[in-house]
Amino acid sequence: MAQIDAELTFRAFDEKDFEPLAGLVGRTWLADFPVAAQRAAGRVELSHYLAQATWSLLAEREGEGELLGAVLLVERDSEPIPGAWPALEERLAAEAEKDPELAEAIRVEMSGVEEEAELEREYAATGAPGTAATIKLLIVSPDAKGLGIGGRLFSAAVERVRKTGAPGYHLLTDDACNVGFYEHKGLSCAMRRRSRAYWPGADPATDDFHVYVYEQEL
Repeated sequence: MAQIDAELTFRAFDEKDFEPLAGLVGRTWLADFPVAAQRAAGRVELSHYLAQATWSLLAEREGEGELLGAVLLVERDSEPIPGAWPALEERLAAEAEKDPELAEAIRVEMSGVEEEAELEREYAATGAPGTAATIKLLIVSPDAKGLGIGGRLFSAAVERVRKTGAPGYHLLTDDACNVGFYEHKGLSCAMRRRSRAYWPGADPATDDFHVYVYEQEL
């Protein structure tokens, strides 16, 4: 059931949320790209995450339906959110290949996603308590900064993990994010690696940009 507080409504993801959430992902993380490229990359990335996610929570402005933030959680041995997301990811990526500008935006975004997945596999092999669940996506609209939405979405996801009895959880992040937010929430850095992901004009051998696994035992 949706929870309403002041002007905000918190509820689970629905298929009708795909396009607005994909748009939010694109314009938040690919702001330097044209709008069409942002949306194309956001659609592919969101499809990729939804194929794995088992629990979701969205924040929207009451009465207006304006999406302000979202969190997706992956719980070990749980069923993913219903939907043909893997097939959608494949189809959207194939369609975008016809337009070099769209294809470049997807290459940029998914290169980072693939790098995080590689690091996550290494972390999973450790068998640490935090491998039981992953906060796969945490995003807040730039228009909603300072409203505490990110903190509330994050806390709700952690409470969900706690209620399932999982021993811990983790997340993937990088230097583009405020890692201090996670440290303030009680997480600690479990892995750190210099990024080798593709970015136009950057040299992975010299660029001082890192990706991280942050974990917390419950």
